[in-house]
Amino acid sequence: MDSPRSLFQTLPMLLVRKVVEYLEGRSRASFDIDISKHNERKAVLNPLLLVSERWRAAALESICDNCTLSFNYSSRAVEVAIPAWPADFSYPRFRKSRLVKRVVVPLYLWKDMCDGAFCEALSTIQYENLSFPAANALILLLSKATDNDVSTTAVTTKEKVVNFARSLMYLAPVARSVSLRLLSLCELEPNYEQLYDALVSELYRGKITSLDVRNRLNQVEPTSLGHFSLSISLLGVSGLTSIAHGSDVSCAPFSRLAYLNATTLKKLDIEIAEEMNWLDLIYGGTEVLTVYSELESLSLRVVDVPYTTTWAAIEDVAPFPLLSTLYLSGGYPFDDDLVFRGNGGTLQNLQIPFSTIARNIMGRFNVLKRSGVTRMNRIYIGEVTERDREFVEGNAEVPIEQQIHRMVEMVATLKLDEDTTDFRMFYAMHDAPSTATLQHLELHNVRHMTSNLIKVLSAIPSLVSCSCNLYELGPSIDEIPADERPSRLRTKYYPMGSNFKTWRLLRVDNKDAPIDVTVYSSMLLAVLCPNFRQVDLPLNLRNDFGRKIAWATFNDPFKPYAESVGRLVYREVSE
Repeated sequence: MDSPRSLFQTLPMLLVRKVVEYLEGRSRASFDIDISKHNERKAVLNPLLLVSERWRAAALESICDNCTLSFNYSSRAVEVAIPAWPADFSYPRFRKSRLVKRVVVPLYLWKDMCDGAFCEALSTIQYENLSFPAANALILLLSKATDNDVSTTAVTTKEKVVNFARSLMYLAPVARSVSLRLLSLCELEPNYEQLYDALVSELYRGKITSLDVRNRLNQVEPTSLGHFSLSISLLGVSGLTSIAHGSDVSCAPFSRLAYLNATTLKKLDIEIAEEMNWLDLIYGGTEVLTVYSELESLSLRVVDVPYTTTWAAIEDVAPFPLLSTLYLSGGYPFDDDLVFRGNGGTLQNLQIPFSTIARNIMGRFNVLKRSGVTRMNRIYIGEVTERDREFVEGNAEVPIEQQIHRMVEMVATLKLDEDTTDFRMFYAMHDAPSTATLQHLELHNVRHMTSNLIKVLSAIPSLVSCSCNLYELGPSIDEIPADERPSRLRTKYYPMGSNFKTWRLLRVDNKDAPIDVTVYSSMLLAVLCPNFRQVDLPLNLRNDFGRKIAWATFNDPFKPYAESVGRLVYREVSE
C-alpha cells in the first residue's frame, strides 16, 4: 500500500496546482501595502518545495509571482528580491526570473531617473538574460526622495525620463498592465508635470491594455492634488480594456481616454469627488452618449457627495449592452436610470448603496426585467450609516418590505452590510414570499444570534446557506431565557427549509464576550434544520479564544447538537 507521502508525490500536476492555489488564497498579502505579511506565505508554501519535483514546480510558480526591483546606490547595482523566497533554497536566478508575473519597482522618482547608473544597471540585467519574460504587470511605487538624497547638480531631462521608462519596459517585454501608485507628492523638479507626463506616455505607448492611476497618500488631502494631472498626450493611448481612475487625479485626460476607448473597454473603475459629474467623466464631456459595446464591469465610487446632488435623468439609452457587474457606492442616491437601462439582459452582479433603496430600487428592477434580466447572481447592499437610515425612512417611494421581497425573488445571493440586521430591511424578510428563490444570505455586523435571525432563516424555504459576522456574541448561555434554549426551539419555531445545509460564521469581532454563545449560535441550527450538514467556524487554535470554542463544541451542553451535524469545519484564520 502506498504511503501518504508517495500519494502526494504522484498527484496530477493540475490537482497539485489547485492545492497550491487554495493554500495561496489563505496566505496571500496585498503586495504593495504590507510586504511583511509575506512571511505568512513563506510558512505556507515553502514546505511544499520538499515534497517532490511537481510540488516544487507548482510552489515556485506562486512564490515567484511577485518580485521587487530597486537600485542600490552604494553598490551601483539593481537588486532583485522575491519576498516569499526561502533563504536556504538554492535555485538559478535566470530560472526564477522566468517565473515572475509582477514586477514591483519602488522609485525615488526624479533621483532614480536622473541617475544614469540606474538605467545602465537595468540594461545590464537585460544583457545578462535576467529579465522577466513572463511578467504581465509592472507596478511603479512613486515617491520623492528627501532633500538630502537629491543631488543638487543632477538635472532631470525628458530624454533621461524616456530612456528610464524604456529600460523598465525592456525588463518586462510582454507586460500589458502598468500601475502607477503615487506614495508622496513628487514636486522636486520645476517641470515635474512635463517629466511625469513623459514617463507615463512612454510606459503606455501602444502596448498597454490596463491603466491604473490611483494615488495612495496617507496624509495628503485629495484637494491638494488638484494641480497634479496627466496631460493631453495620454490621449494617444488606444486599445485599453481596463481603466482605474482615482478622485485625487485630474479627470480631464481620463474622461477623454474612456470616451476614445469605449469600443474596447471591458472594465471601468472610477472614484468620483464632489465636483465631478460621472456622466461627463465617462463620456468625455460630449453631448453624444457613446455605447460602451464591450464593457462588462462598471464601478462608481463617490467621495463626499451630499444627498442634495442630483443629475439629470437620461431616458432610453443603452450605453452598456454587455454589462454583467455593476458596483455603485457612496453617500447619495443615483437619480438617473442610465446604468440600469438597456443592458441586454446581462446584469448579474449588483452592489448598491443603502440610500439607493430610497429612490425605489424596485423601479430599476422593473427596468432590468424589461431588458430580460429575470434572475441575478448577487446583490450587495451596504454602507449603512445613521444618516442613511434617516434619509431612507423619510424618502422611500416604495415600502422597503416590498423592495426586499422583490430582491429575494430574483437573486441567488443577497449580502446585507453595516448594521442592516436591526433595521426594517432585515425584518422585512420575516414574511418573505413563497416565491423566493434566494439561496445564499450573507449578513454583516449581526449583534448576536437571536430569534429574529432564526425567523428570517426559517422564512425563506429556498435558502441553502447563511454566512454571518457576529458583531458581539450576546449573553452567556446561562443568561438566555429558557424558551430560547435549544431544547425548546423545535416547538417554538417552524422547522427551517429542507434545503438549508450550511452555516458559516465569518468572523467574531468581540473576542471578550462569552465563548459558549458562539457555539450556541451554530448548534442552534442543527436543532432546527432537518438536513443541516455543516458548521464553518473561523478559529485560530493558537489563541485562547479559538481553543475555547473548539473545546466547548464537543462538551455539554453542546455535544448532542455537535454530534447531529454532519461536518464541523474549523477554518483557520490569522490574528
